[in-house]
Amino acid sequence: MKKKKRNKRAESLLQLFLLLGVLVLLNVVGHRLYGRLDLTKEKRFTLAEPTKEILKNTDDIIYFQILLEGEFEPGMQRFIEGIREMLDEFRAYAGSNIQYDFLDPLEGTNLEEKKAITAKLAERGLLPRALIMNADEYSERVIFPGALVSYKGRELAVTLLDEQLNQSSPDQVLQQSNAQLEYKLANVIHKLQQRIKPTVAFLEGHGELEKQEVESVAAALQPFYVMERFDITDNLLIPKRIKCVVVAKPTKPMAESHKYKLDQYIMNGGRVLWLVENLSSSLDSMSRHGGFMALDQALGLDDQLFRYGVRINANMVEDLQCNPIPLVVGTDASGNAQNTKLFGWPFFPVVTDHNKDHPVTRNMDAVRYQFAGSIDTIKTPGIKKTVLSKSSEYSKTTYTPFQVNVNSVRTTPNPERYNKGGQILAVALEGEFTSAFKNRLTPATASMIDTMSQLENKEQSVATKMIVISDGDVIRNDIDFRSNRALPLSAYKYSRQQFSNLDFITNCIDYLIDDSGIMLARSKDVQWRLLDKKKVKEQQGTWQIVNMALPLLLLMVFGFVYNFLRRRRYGY
Repeated sequence: MKKKKRNKRAESLLQLFLLLGVLVLLNVVGHRLYGRLDLTKEKRFTLAEPTKEILKNTDDIIYFQILLEGEFEPGMQRFIEGIREMLDEFRAYAGSNIQYDFLDPLEGTNLEEKKAITAKLAERGLLPRALIMNADEYSERVIFPGALVSYKGRELAVTLLDEQLNQSSPDQVLQQSNAQLEYKLANVIHKLQQRIKPTVAFLEGHGELEKQEVESVAAALQPFYVMERFDITDNLLIPKRIKCVVVAKPTKPMAESHKYKLDQYIMNGGRVLWLVENLSSSLDSMSRHGGFMALDQALGLDDQLFRYGVRINANMVEDLQCNPIPLVVGTDASGNAQNTKLFGWPFFPVVTDHNKDHPVTRNMDAVRYQFAGSIDTIKTPGIKKTVLSKSSEYSKTTYTPFQVNVNSVRTTPNPERYNKGGQILAVALEGEFTSAFKNRLTPATASMIDTMSQLENKEQSVATKMIVISDGDVIRNDIDFRSNRALPLSAYKYSRQQFSNLDFITNCIDYLIDDSGIMLARSKDVQWRLLDKKKVKEQQGTWQIVNMALPLLLLMVFGFVYNFLRRRRYGY
């Protein structure tokens, strides 16, 4: 019996040691091997692979100051909680290198301090926004919906809440902003980790938009890129240090030698954002003479773009989904203008048909165009062509030459004539491009090449990409001639509506320059399962009664059944 007891004790000790050994082994394996299970339908907590790589490569503390703290409406509170969850998810891959705090920058400050803080944050690109706290009593609170992110002595600001635009309700804005959190937060980390800012150059030499006309875009890109103007007529080639060239609305023909320099820049992996209008358009002539003749500008870019895979047609797109322009509708006895009225102008399309699967236009709101032409894609081996934006289905095209007369808006348009369907206005091209000068070098161009010892003629590019937009005014901001200052690109001066032009252009630049794949995070879609506000308001009282009465009723039923069974079992 004693021997049996000893054996049983030894067996128990052995089982205990084995159990402890298994637990230690599981802890060691669990420490080395990491895994997470995302059960959400849209994989809300599954980070994109490029985001994971960026986080794993962090070698110092990245500190986030989220400028949102306090009591908010449920929708805003849910958005703030989404920011916290995303940063916690970042910690799962970067560990303690991700640090964050939520704060209210205006808390405990007086009026003068508030003004100073607001001005300082505005300089960093974080603009104040009035947030309605109580719709019934209409109380407001000023917030700065963004973050200051610091890393190794560098600091960048990032706006986390998108603008509330024409087509979006507040809940949609919050949902779209929540879907973009991973991209915005990971992108600012990626830019902070870059030791050298990439260079973006606006091309000059062919009547392109002036510096002040693209000031709004340049200011938005300035924190992340080196912005410069590059005159192709004064340089033998476009240097490789320039990561992206912006061709913004040329109005003069481009010489073959200049086209060749641009072509060879692309052959060597350069990226180009083309904003090209084939037909002439003049807002000055519209205001002074009531119209203009739309003629082909003969820019000379047709053959080059054709070889790359697109054709910008010599026409203008007219769309019933459009912006208005002001016209005089009354005069006094002296013939002076009394008042004006806004009329829909089909030559100013409002574009909402965006590619929902491409990172450039994912969750993009309306973009305003002016005098845009239509684009055809050409069958080009090895080139992937992706349509980014189209006009509405109520569109038509008018080919040159024709007279644009502003007074035509006074006549109600016939919808039956706008039957050409959506016209392509923006296309992304990716792949290995064939040189536009392959087997067709002119003697003058060949002679120029002989003088450029540092340039090797290439007929096939390395893998690269470009975006073609058939409207130069998409990037052009208006100018306040009284103060001689640039107006925000996203604002339309006549109706004061907000559009996504700035986001569209900055997304294009980010996409063209990005080689890390971080733009893939923009394709994430996060769906909030929101309650129907109308039903909530109508049935609020009913559900309050149910929530208060039902627990009491269940408790009474439970007590009655319990007492009944107890008496039945133990009663005499």
